[in-house]
Amino acid sequence: MPGVLAVVRDGSFLGVVALREEQAVKASEALQKTAKWRLAAELPEPGKIHDWLKAQPSEAVVVGAKSSVLSPTVTRRVEATFTKSYTAHASLAPSCAVAEMKGGKLHVWSHTQGVYPLRRELAKVLKLDPQSIHVSHREGAGCYGHNGADDVALDAALLARALPGRPVKVQWMRADEFAWEPFGSAMVMQLAAGLAADGSITDWRHEVWSTSHNSRPGLAEGVNLLAAWYLEKPFRPAPSRGIPQPTGGEDRNAVPLYDFPNQRVIKHLIKDMPLRTSALRTLGAYGNVFALESFMDELASAAGTDPVEFRLRHLKDQRARAVIELAATKAEWRPGFKSDGKHGRGFGFARYKNLCCYVACVADIIVERRTGRVSVTRVVTAADVGQVINPKGLEMQIEGGIIQSTSWTLREAVSFDREQVISRDWQSYPILTFPDVPKVEVHLINRPDEKPLGSGEASSAPAAAAIANAVSNALGRRVRNLPLDPGWIKDGGWQRAE
Repeated sequence: MPGVLAVVRDGSFLGVVALREEQAVKASEALQKTAKWRLAAELPEPGKIHDWLKAQPSEAVVVGAKSSVLSPTVTRRVEATFTKSYTAHASLAPSCAVAEMKGGKLHVWSHTQGVYPLRRELAKVLKLDPQSIHVSHREGAGCYGHNGADDVALDAALLARALPGRPVKVQWMRADEFAWEPFGSAMVMQLAAGLAADGSITDWRHEVWSTSHNSRPGLAEGVNLLAAWYLEKPFRPAPSRGIPQPTGGEDRNAVPLYDFPNQRVIKHLIKDMPLRTSALRTLGAYGNVFALESFMDELASAAGTDPVEFRLRHLKDQRARAVIELAATKAEWRPGFKSDGKHGRGFGFARYKNLCCYVACVADIIVERRTGRVSVTRVVTAADVGQVINPKGLEMQIEGGIIQSTSWTLREAVSFDREQVISRDWQSYPILTFPDVPKVEVHLINRPDEKPLGSGEASSAPAAAAIANAVSNALGRRVRNLPLDPGWIKDGGWQRAE
């Protein structure tokens, strides 16, 4: 075909190199049609992925426990199960890399988040001395974690090896990015609590089932680059691993900041990944805070107490109490707010990783029951990051996390069948559009005498919890699954949820 310089095959890795981009696109389309591809039904049944997760062998670890013989007697027990679907990074531009093999040395330009780990992986696959590989970072599309940037770098290197002395640019297409990037893991959170006669929580249990939230390149064992698994002599992926507390991965923010006399938090790391997963912004905190804060609202209702007052009752951390009180004040929170069935208000709080920024959010939403559509109209948030160095930059970080979380919570979920990922464009994987962005108000607590705390991922999880609690407030039934399913609301599924 016009412009084609090389067709490269190594096992099941297949690529074409052409002089111009449109020539490469046409040639690759022709190549895909003529190649014989074997697909096998290897993925779990899509609608039962969370049941599948709980049924798999897992590495169970107790990550948080305490007990007290002096705690009040439990008079009522409450249990609930929450789920989160697979989520894509959905970067607005797909991954890209350039590679050149010249004189036995390889130069790669990539928007990787780790130039040295990528160099080590490339050296393993290409059987080169790491010193003969140079990786240069170039800015690319945002990825909020581990997207396809490292994978496309190996693609480019494998093609450049076939054309020594010529730079080769590889630009993934939208479908490539959606089908092959590492996703944020699906999760199951199972919570149980015991209430004392006065309505306080005396016993708490949180279990989470999830695949790995970190399979970045550069580990000592295996190779975590996509193409390496499909070569004629394939490399094995590195074994799944968790991230230990206090930061955690699958269990990030599963250990409550609230003060309970008895608690037990268990992480179930599932090492067999049906869909490839890795780091996505907040890792497991998004799912765990959604579950934890939703359950706090449920327990407050069981205790007949306002959700904000209920949280304060179980908090000794004065800085945590301050952000909750400030968010409630600025949002004009009214205890005993009764929804008209259309408008809802919800509260969410977290200290990211239990080490970084404190954030509390109040979300206002509107539910259209006829269509099942949920609109987030306003989010009021308070944040404490210690000493504030750049107020406007901090506000933008908090705002960005809330807006992205709104998109995750209302719309984003990876779709797949028994053979492959089928959400490969913006129609099958919709994200929040500009008309749907809520009004966001950020109120900062500046503590000049305290050290600065990380804020980049702090608002995403409490925002999700606040939105979910607001929808529960409007419907009068608990939201237990993310993202929100319009069909569940429209068809009255919420009426049958309990």
